[in-house]
Amino acid sequence: MRRIRRTALIGAAALTVTAVVGGCSGDGGTDASGRTTVTYMLPSSWASVPGFKENVAAWEKKTGNKVTLTPVPDANYDALVQARIAARSGVDIFAGQDTAKDKAAIMRPATGPWVQRLNPDVRKAITSPDGTIWGTPSADGLNATGVIYNKDVFAKAGITTPPTTLAEFQADLEKVKKTGVTPLHLAGKDGWTLLQHRSSVNAGFLGADKDLVAKLDGNKVTWPAVPGFEQEYQALEGWVKQGLTNKDALTSTYESSTASVATGRSGALINGTWALGEIARTNPDANVGFFLLPAVDGPTTLGLQKPNLLKVATFSKVAPQAQDFLNFMIAQPQAQKFLDTNPGVSAFTDVKAAKPSGGVADLQKLVDQGGFVAPFDQQSTIPQPQDDIIAAYQELIGGRSDVAGFGDRVQKAWQSAGAKAGAAGF
Repeated sequence: MRRIRRTALIGAAALTVTAVVGGCSGDGGTDASGRTTVTYMLPSSWASVPGFKENVAAWEKKTGNKVTLTPVPDANYDALVQARIAARSGVDIFAGQDTAKDKAAIMRPATGPWVQRLNPDVRKAITSPDGTIWGTPSADGLNATGVIYNKDVFAKAGITTPPTTLAEFQADLEKVKKTGVTPLHLAGKDGWTLLQHRSSVNAGFLGADKDLVAKLDGNKVTWPAVPGFEQEYQALEGWVKQGLTNKDALTSTYESSTASVATGRSGALINGTWALGEIARTNPDANVGFFLLPAVDGPTTLGLQKPNLLKVATFSKVAPQAQDFLNFMIAQPQAQKFLDTNPGVSAFTDVKAAKPSGGVADLQKLVDQGGFVAPFDQQSTIPQPQDDIIAAYQELIGGRSDVAGFGDRVQKAWQSAGAKAGAAGF
């Protein structure tokens, strides 16, 4: 399951919450009166999303049934879900497990009236070749990675339009530096943040070569040989060496980076659009925008993450009620209520944020233009060697490796991951 630094899904503080850190929660089921209890296991970071208690209460009132949330620490989530699945008890609804080889053994296909309401590109992205959709999309906003920037800082530097090439972006960072503000904030301590630069770069690669995932997954091309790879990472290396990033790039945290952009101490950061919420909480008046990390010499591609998919366990005793709950929570009225409380870009064509912030509005424009791709990590069948890639990034921005060394380390990690996965060609 990917790291998520944002509010998400359909948690509500008003629901009964049973902590499931060590022990097993009770199975969902139907009591003597016919009332059903659905058990939904979710990462604890998803369990306090505002704006859902009315929707959940409405489903409970409508059906006479009940939902019990079982929040689990994010770091332990996948392991605990797998344990419940292995025991075939303790969970009716779960997230993740998207790369399971035999999905039918652990989750039920999902369907409902929401299928036709999905953005066509999103629907295509979550539909298997055989036409099956393994999971119900969540109501939370879609996310993309790129450059989140303080518009006031950029305007003060004389920048009025987002850059469209790496050279233009370099020039803009230099202009911001002349105003005395840190141009680009890197958060190297929280290694996952560095992977958002990778996701942004990879989206451009995928836009230029629709067969790239298959080539890399089949070991038919190396990462350093991907067109633009060297230039993209030379640019990153150059920003650090030229003082266009914060001096504490290796020790700074995600929270420090968002606070710095929110308060105008930095001009921009590279991360997912979920960071817009963090910035707004730090400074509700922050004037921020979003643009795609430019490609070397031309238009880049939006890498739009697939919506989180919620699965109904194959062994659930209350599968119809569980699916009904999921369908209800993303019906237009409920999905719209959520987005009104948590502005974002919806996967559904009939749901739009009423008053989107600058960054959300920028992302919505990009989504409306179409032509986006699912991120590389969501297309690849090989488990991503994230820890090794993070280490390579830290070596690069710490000045302990050059781009050639970075590429070599990434490729070795990729070879190892492919071999461990038993992928053909490795």
